Parts: sequence; structure tokens; C-alpha cells
Amino acid sequence: MNKRKRQIITAARELFIEKGFLDTSINDIINAAKISKGTFYNHFTSKNECLIAILDEGREEASNRRHELIYGKDPTDLEVLTQQVAVLMYVNREHNLVQIFESIFQSRDKELKKIIINYHLQELEWLANRLVQVFGEEISPISYECAVQTLGMINLTLRAVFIADYKYINREAIVRVALRNISVIIPTMLESKEIIVSVEMINTIQNVVNYKTVTKEMVIEQLQGFTKGLSNNETMEGLEYAQFLLEELQKEKPKLFIIESLLTPFRKAFVGTEHIAEARDIANNLWRYVKIEQPAERCKK
Repeated sequence: MNKRKRQIITAARELFIEKGFLDTSINDIINAAKISKGTFYNHFTSKNECLIAILDEGREEASNRRHELIYGKDPTDLEVLTQQVAVLMYVNREHNLVQIFESIFQSRDKELKKIIINYHLQELEWLANRLVQVFGEEISPISYECAVQTLGMINLTLRAVFIADYKYINREAIVRVALRNISVIIPTMLESKEIIVSVEMINTIQNVVNYKTVTKEMVIEQLQGFTKGLSNNETMEGLEYAQFLLEELQKEKPKLFIIESLLTPFRKAFVGTEHIAEARDIANNLWRYVKIEQPAERCKK
């Protein structure tokens, strides 16, 4: 992501929080970012596209942290899942996304509603897949129902805590209790076979959720452009990590475990610099690439 686009997103986020999404105009964003109208439309076709970019940035940050939390650990560990679920709450707060959600809650704009629905459906699908990893393949038919009920418990508990102003209850504690409760409910759900979130509904959800395809060629091109924009004076450590990743990816058979081990230090090397957003995006794409390639690599062995 170039500096100008980053400038527009930063200005838009601040305005969405200060004035609300609906009361912010494109001219407001142009004036706050100190750019021309042509520059804005070179990067975005609408205000809604600015919102998508802001939400994608939060999602990418949460995805990176979740990958880092599970790397080298047992994916069936309930405590790891607890920390992963809590990550999005912290990211939403850090990026002020809660205020943005509230500012567009009453909107009747169908496109806007689709953007928000897609954001929440991605979280639903991620949690459904992780619950299967933790509790086993036997819960696959009820995984989305479990995810819906878990998120429902978490969100309503958060609301109650917020209303009561109980600031000392941390997010992990709320998630931990919700996951404990769902683990107790699962045997009854399996036995009763009563499912509200049906297979047909799951298929619809999966069709709605929009994930971008990640290829090795795409990430190589992204890394090449990224390294060209870096100077030795900015972050020598980060540049070295980027070059290591690029060299490994350009091999005929990249070693996935090497790529995985470099992603966290690569991202952290750019924290506090103007390159952090692009570094985060690259790391997130590489996590996805590794996830796609790992099953194929196991099949070849």
C-alpha cells in the first residue's frame, strides 16, 4: 500500500470516528487528507471502499496475531483458542472499529450492510473451523451453530459488562467462560441432532464470505515492490527479513517452516514505522499461502 492511500485511510478513519460514517463526505476525507479529488478516486471509487479498507486492515492485524498465537502450539488447546478469539476484540478497540460500527448501525444502505455482514461472517467461519480443530471432526455438522452460540454468549456478556461498567473483567475471561459453556453443550447438541444453522445455511455463508486468493507469485511480487521501497537507513533488520522471505519463496520448493518462523519477527521489525501496514498485509498473505500449501505438501510425503 503506497503512502498516499495510507494517508487517505488514516484521514477517513479519524473522520468516521469523529463525525460518524454517514455524516462524513468524500470532500471531508479529501480535505482532511490534504489531497486532490483525482488522487482520492485513483485509490477509491467511493466512501464505502474506504470503509472496506479500514475493516480489512483490522482483519489482517487480527489474522496475523492469531497465526502467531497458534504457531508451534497444539491447535486443540482451548486456551490458545481463547486468546485467539479475544484478539479481534482488542484489535477492534485499538482501531476504533466499535465506534465506526455504531455510527453505521442505523444505515439502510444495502451495500453498507453487506460490507458489515461480510466482516462478521468471516469471523463466524473462522471460529466454526477452529471449533472443529479443537473438538474434532464429529462436530462439523454443528460447527456453525456452535460458533453462533459462542459469539452470542461473548457479545451479550460484553454488553452486560459494559452497561454495568465492570472494567476489571478482561476479555479472555469472558471468552474462556463462553468456550467452557459450549464444550458442555456440544454433547447434547450432537445427541439431539436438532440444528438451526443447517448445511444449506452454511453453504450460503461460505458463498457470501469473500476471501482473496493468495498465490506464491502474488506474494513474491508484493515483497519485491516492498523491498524496493525500503532503505538501509530505515530498518536494516526488517529489510533482511524481507530479503530472506523473498529468497525462500523464489526457490522451486520453498520450506514452509522457514517462512512461518520468519513471519512474526518480520512484522514486528516494522512496528512504529510507516511500512507497518504493508508489512502486516504481506505477513497475512504469507500465513494464508502457508496454510494453503501445507495440506498439499503433506499429501506428497
